[in-house]
Amino acid sequence: MKNYKLNSTVLKYKEIDSTNNEAVRLLDKKKSFPYWIIAEKQTAGKGRKNRYWDSLVGNFMGTYVLEINLERKFLPHLTFVSALAIYDTIKKFISNRNEKIVQLKWPNDLIINKSKCGGVLIENISSKKEKNHIIAIGIGVNLTKSPSKTTFPSSNIFEETNIKIDPDEFLFELDKNIIKKINFWKNGLNYEAILKQWIEKAFLLNKEISVSLPNGKKEKGIFTSIDNEGGLILKTKDKNKIFYAAEIFESL
Repeated sequence: MKNYKLNSTVLKYKEIDSTNNEAVRLLDKKKSFPYWIIAEKQTAGKGRKNRYWDSLVGNFMGTYVLEINLERKFLPHLTFVSALAIYDTIKKFISNRNEKIVQLKWPNDLIINKSKCGGVLIENISSKKEKNHIIAIGIGVNLTKSPSKTTFPSSNIFEETNIKIDPDEFLFELDKNIIKKINFWKNGLNYEAILKQWIEKAFLLNKEISVSLPNGKKEKGIFTSIDNEGGLILKTKDKNKIFYAAEIFESL
């Protein structure tokens, strides 16, 4: 780390398989929360559904580990909370004229100029009873380099804005913003306000999209909003449909 004083402890690795995997390995050793696990390089980075996440040196790779006392049903809120923290962090570095090109793609991606530049992976890595959980918030952001093989067009912040962000500087700002957003969320009491903020930044909102379902089926319609449980609301010819697990693409 450079001379940045963070609110959270940081464990930093030159190379690791996955920062989320390391969070699991540290369960019996690390009892003080929250803390960050940061890697310069990941050899087995992962995204949703255990998809491989191409982790290139120069980008940001980290996991924020926290202990939380909350009913399990509220834990998915953290995807939206974390995405807003990333959004606010990027805003710190880019000019106001570039602000509108930064958007959030349902359910967990960062979009810049219609290309994926990052994502969030929330994992509940330990639970004691119904309300005591240890959560790993995995965050990957393409600061300077883009992965080569992706199902969705990808890019990086430097390519899209011509602004080069140091990973340590990014962590310094992200640490402040994720604490701020989690505190604002108030364990779900302010979820509606969080959702409102997220929807204002939603990629493809009020546009025709194609929804690819886990079973391989596809649906087309207008992406109108997000429901109170985080589901995507799709207006089809027949009726409104709500999806909680799917991928979305711009309809051609």
